[in-house]
Amino acid sequence: MNPGTSRSLLVEHPAELLYMCKAEGSQSAMPRAMHRHDGRTEIVFIREGQGTHIIGGHEYQTHKGDVLIYNSGILHDESARPEVGITAYCCGFRGLKLRGLPANYLVSEQGCPVLASGEQQAAFEGLMQLLYDQVGQVGAAETCHHLLQALVQMVGRLLERPEPRLDMPGYDLGEEVRRYIDERYAEELDLQAIAQRFKVSHFHLAHRFKATVGCSPIHYLIRRRVGEAQSLLINTDLSVADVAERVGYRHPSYFNTAFKRVVGVTPGVYRRRYLTG
Repeated sequence: MNPGTSRSLLVEHPAELLYMCKAEGSQSAMPRAMHRHDGRTEIVFIREGQGTHIIGGHEYQTHKGDVLIYNSGILHDESARPEVGITAYCCGFRGLKLRGLPANYLVSEQGCPVLASGEQQAAFEGLMQLLYDQVGQVGAAETCHHLLQALVQMVGRLLERPEPRLDMPGYDLGEEVRRYIDERYAEELDLQAIAQRFKVSHFHLAHRFKATVGCSPIHYLIRRRVGEAQSLLINTDLSVADVAERVGYRHPSYFNTAFKRVVGVTPGVYRRRYLTG
């Protein structure tokens, strides 16, 4: 049993539902690069498809039936496999407090945030669909509240299983570099400068980073910047040029090129498509 998971069902304060949505079609086809949610937790259930998710600096190959947990403040990156795509339910909530864990945490830092639902796949899909159908219905607030608490309990039972779905890599140089990039992504960074900071060759740094995170430091830096840019495009009225500068691009043309390479469309098109559905 993972440390802390046996206590995960002891709820000191219940979760409060914020949103329930189903990602599919054009929205799920666009990668959601490195970002985080402060003050809230998300449970994602992959109904169909396959993808690659980076959660807390570790890469996971995700599949139909997987349950993903995003604790508050944990950076994550979402990409569907283009040939199969992803259809997923996403449930966001706040206020959850489990004994032994920080507020808005559903899994401990030592636990695995990607869980195979296994024989519970149909139950998870049914509960997620029911919650999705009830959201927005007149007089259904109490029903949604109880359905959310049931979902939290079901995830807790998955966490109590003796073996996680994937082994967690140990912390090493790659992990330290990842944290460094997360804190300074908006600064002028390149591989040589990062290597000098950690007093290693850039070849060694790139090798260790990829072994831990699953991609190169520069690839991670780009996705980190693009992820923050996506959040700003969705949630603010900043111009594209201002967004570019906020995330570390001094030249908007470089930003547009990097953004389109990751997401598949330009920043302006992304903002229009996302906000209009």
